[in-house]
Amino acid sequence: MTLPQGWRPELVALDVDGTLVTYAEAHQPPRPPVVDAVRRARDAGAHVVVATGRSMHSTLPLLDLLGLKDGYAVCSNGAVVVDVAMRAPVEIESFDITDTVRYFTATIPDAVLAVEELGRGYRVTGEFPAGDLDGDTTVVPHDQLVAKPVTRLVVRWPNGDRDRLRDIARDSGLPSVDYAIGFTAWLDIMPVGVSKASGLAKVATRLGVTASDALAVGDGHNDLEMLRWAAVGVAMGQAPDDVKAVADTVCGDVESNGLAALLEAYFPAPE
Repeated sequence: MTLPQGWRPELVALDVDGTLVTYAEAHQPPRPPVVDAVRRARDAGAHVVVATGRSMHSTLPLLDLLGLKDGYAVCSNGAVVVDVAMRAPVEIESFDITDTVRYFTATIPDAVLAVEELGRGYRVTGEFPAGDLDGDTTVVPHDQLVAKPVTRLVVRWPNGDRDRLRDIARDSGLPSVDYAIGFTAWLDIMPVGVSKASGLAKVATRLGVTASDALAVGDGHNDLEMLRWAAVGVAMGQAPDDVKAVADTVCGDVESNGLAALLEAYFPAPE
C-alpha cells in the first residue's frame, strides 16, 4: 500500500506483552516513556486500541494506567471487543470446544487446559505455572470445561516443548479453530477466523475508519494477522524473524522502549 506523504495513523493498535510492557515486567505498569507516547497519540486525536491475547479483566487495569478512558480494546486475541468507557464487552465470538478438548487431552495427557470466564478469571483442569493466569481460577473436570461455548481455550504444557506443541496443533485436523502459539509451551485456541485483525476490523467499523488508517505494533505470532491488516504493520525489535518478515518495518526492541520511539515519530512531544 502506498501511503500519502505525511500520513499519520488515525487508529493505533498496540499489542501488550513484548510491546507495551516487557515480559519480565508483564505484571508491572508500562514504563513512563511508553505511557507518555501513548497519551500523546491519544491527545493528538488517534484512536489508541490495545489489541492483546490478555483477557478483559486483565486488560482493563492496563487501560487505566495508559489513561485510555473511552474507545475500544480487543481482548482474548480478537474474540472479545470491549467498550472501554462501559468496561464491558460489545462483541463476543464463542465456539464449542468439545472436540478440541478431546484431541488435546488424548494427545498431551499432562497438559492443563483453561477457558476464560469473561470478566472474572478462568475455569481450569489443573494447576498452571505461577504467574500464568490472573483473576479467579476454579478447577473443574473436563466435562464442565466443555459444558458451554467459550471465547478461548488455553492449552498449557508445563513440561513440554513449544515447537512440539505447535506441531501437535497443526496435526489436529480440526477445521473449526485457529491457533496462536505463545513464547512458552502455551497455545491459544480461538474460533476459526478470529484474530486480533478480525477484532480490529470490527473496531474500525465502529469508529468509521479503515485498515488504511491504521498502524499496528506487535511482536508475537498472534500479531501476524493484525500486522498484515494495518496500513503500516510494525514488528518490535525482538520479534521472531517470521513476524518481522510480514511487517512493513521494525522498530526498537521492548527493552529499549522501542514503541515510545516509534510513536514519537508520528506524534512528537511539544518543543
